[in-house]
Amino acid sequence: MIETISTNASPTSTSSRSSSPQPSNSTSTCTSTSSSTTRRPHSEVIETLGATTSETKDGLRKINNYLLKKEIGRGAFGTVHLGVDTNTKTEYAIKEFSKSRLRRKEQSDMLRKRGGIGARGRGRGRGIGLGVGRETAAAAAQPGSSNPLDLVRGEVAILKKLHHPNVVKLFEVLDDPNDDSIFMVFEMAHKGVLMDISLDETTTPYTEDQARRYFREMILGIEYLHNNDIAHRDIKPDNLLLSNDNVLKIVDFGVSEMFIKGNDKLKKSAGSPAFMAPELCKPRHGEVSGKAADIWSMGVTLYCLVYGHLPFSSTNLLELMDKINNDPVDYSGHKLSDEILDLLHRTLDKDPATRMTMDDLRHHPWVTQHDTDMMISEEENCEWVVTEVTDDDIHNAIKSIASIFTVVSFKYKFGNL
Repeated sequence: MIETISTNASPTSTSSRSSSPQPSNSTSTCTSTSSSTTRRPHSEVIETLGATTSETKDGLRKINNYLLKKEIGRGAFGTVHLGVDTNTKTEYAIKEFSKSRLRRKEQSDMLRKRGGIGARGRGRGRGIGLGVGRETAAAAAQPGSSNPLDLVRGEVAILKKLHHPNVVKLFEVLDDPNDDSIFMVFEMAHKGVLMDISLDETTTPYTEDQARRYFREMILGIEYLHNNDIAHRDIKPDNLLLSNDNVLKIVDFGVSEMFIKGNDKLKKSAGSPAFMAPELCKPRHGEVSGKAADIWSMGVTLYCLVYGHLPFSSTNLLELMDKINNDPVDYSGHKLSDEILDLLHRTLDKDPATRMTMDDLRHHPWVTQHDTDMMISEEENCEWVVTEVTDDDIHNAIKSIASIFTVVSFKYKFGNL
């Protein structure tokens, strides 16, 4: 899957929660500042500069206290491992990136931008990750800044504040200054993707009751992101993973963007074409609502869950865009309740101005089973809200920085572990 990760490792802070990995090197402990109404959780991301890579007598590699047991994914810039904390025996998904490859990619991107060549479109993929689009992170760090240090500081400051049970968690970043690798430690979602969807195949659909459970968790996670002024922009079953206890985790923030408080208008198209909203499939479309585009993608995802295939499909990109823009959605072939059909009609409204909102979704009769199973309130769901990223947050996000910054493309899928 495509994701954007800009990071450097250095010792900063961690919380005292027992579920978090223990710091490999000495760290200083600090807490996030509280807003006027809400206390934010402690930062749980450990940044370890000066980590040590070693090899066991069995030929397995270790990075500090993490044993890399086996490879579970591979991409252009690195590898994803099933990792185990030898102290706690907890399993993690550990991404290993090549710093030299990342530097070359950064240099190539800079040359292409100077030459007036636009970034290439992003394709489909599967995986796990947590990041925020580098351009918007830069704006959060320092408007108009192109300093890679500001890009990294802005991203890490934001990542530290995201704290939700339905958003995948980044625990630690480790950098070995004597090795070409940098590592990111994520929580492990052992059951993998919610559904494996391809353009030209049909898979076994979920029942409405099963789909409702996961859709409700998707609502809570996306609502939390929107309340933090983040448009995900690539919602699809591939980017929804399941933990061992069947909790849905939203992953892959590689094309996500932060928007200005109160104004979710975005200009660029991004994400997987089959899940993109009609307003993004038009040339020179201008500004579009990031929230409305996410709602459309949620509707396409729900359609996949209960039908087992995409509502619009073509191997030809232009034909696919035309279908999304002009073709009606086919609701035949499955016996579904009137309530879910109403929800699908309203989320897959081609007009973003009349499309369902998040508030409409959380109160829809199908979601709440006619008010017999109400969602938790928006206030409770978004209790740990990132109200702003302050200058202090950015300054303290990374105390010391190595020469690593880039856009990372990564594609993988969990196998059976």
